[in-house]
Amino acid sequence: MLRGIAIAAVLLGAAQSAAQSQSAAPAPAAQNVDAFRQQADQLAVRRCANLFSAIGQTATAGSTYAVQVHASRDNPDAHAVQGVAGINYDTPEIRGQAAGVVLAAPVGNACEGQMVRVAPFQEPCPRIISLLPAGSTEAARLAGVPLYNLGGNQGQALLVTSGNSCVVVTVAQMAATQE
Repeated sequence: MLRGIAIAAVLLGAAQSAAQSQSAAPAPAAQNVDAFRQQADQLAVRRCANLFSAIGQTATAGSTYAVQVHASRDNPDAHAVQGVAGINYDTPEIRGQAAGVVLAAPVGNACEGQMVRVAPFQEPCPRIISLLPAGSTEAARLAGVPLYNLGGNQGQALLVTSGNSCVVVTVAQMAATQE
């Protein structure tokens, strides 16, 4: 089922150069395997790893996916950890591909994270609206694009009409105390 959960890519400051970052080889997630956590562990990310994993699992819920994780080579616990995911939905209600970006970073004594997911659905947006979490409400129209606050404090979703299809851009952020 479509859950109005979103991924917001906020790239805290300047992006790291390839010389300063490392990435784990992309790998599909086997059933019951947390590929976000597994790859963060491979890159020696400890701080914010729990939040990163939780956001990644939220972004890919109800799908099969593969993710590539990037982190600082020199000091992975002092910088953001980022995951880029290819997502595939194959359920009776929803079929198709999507993409997501997950980010978690240390902020003072805590961790903050964001996610953005872009999911094109072969359904008109009015049909997709009916699949949003209970309690979702339209918050605004941004240049004519409806923005919904998702029920259950699950973030926000932009519903972009594309012909007879609907591209859902979901955005959410989370925070955690020191990990």
